Amino acid sequence: MVVTFTLKGLGNFVLIVALIVLVIFLIVMTSHLIKTLRHANNVMEDAEVISAIAKKRAQDVDGIIDDFSGSAKGIGKALRGNESFVQALSAVAKAVTSVIGIIKGSKDED
Repeated sequence: MVVTFTLKGLGNFVLIVALIVLVIFLIVMTSHLIKTLRHANNVMEDAEVISAIAKKRAQDVDGIIDDFSGSAKGIGKALRGNESFVQALSAVAKAVTSVIGIIKGSKDED
């Protein structure tokens, strides 16, 4: 039995093998890309949740700062005699308890 190889036949064989390898590579690459996209979606969802929490905390802190500045103004007025000192201290105590409540709330969520 005599087997002869022509350059054209050998070239076609190499081309077919290269095409098969390329198809296998593309299949593997596509599966890895799908896993990467799923992971990226999970990361984006986590970032969205964290951003929402940070926004809520920033709004809470902003409200506390407003309360505290109002309390400080009240103390200033009380020292000048325009408001009772007890009311000013109660406003300060309210602001401090709000801060403590936010700190405890953030620790409970962790």
